[in-house]
Amino acid sequence: MTSPAAPIKIAQPAVVKNDFTYAVDGAEIVLPSLSYLKPGLVRRIRRLGDVDAMYTLLELSLTPEALAALDEMDPDAYHQLLEAWRAHSGLSLGES
Repeated sequence: MTSPAAPIKIAQPAVVKNDFTYAVDGAEIVLPSLSYLKPGLVRRIRRLGDVDAMYTLLELSLTPEALAALDEMDPDAYHQLLEAWRAHSGLSLGES
C-alpha cells in the first residue's frame, strides 16, 4: 500500500502591497505596487498593450501635479523612476 502523494506546491512570487513613493522636482509620485493592483485598475487596463496599460495606470493613479512633474522629467531620470517602481514591486524582467 502506498501513501497518497503530497500536493504539489508552486512557489508564488512575493507580493509587495505597499505603494511606491518617489520625489520628482518637489512633487510626490505615489504609485500602486505592480504586483498588488486593485481589481478595478486591472479591469481598466486588461485589454491594453503594455505601453498603453502603463500610461493608463499612471493617469489613473497620479494627481495632476504629479503627472505634470513626470511630463517634464529628463528621459533618463524617467526610465530610472520606472525601473525603481518595477524593482519596488518585486517584478523581474527575466532572462533573455
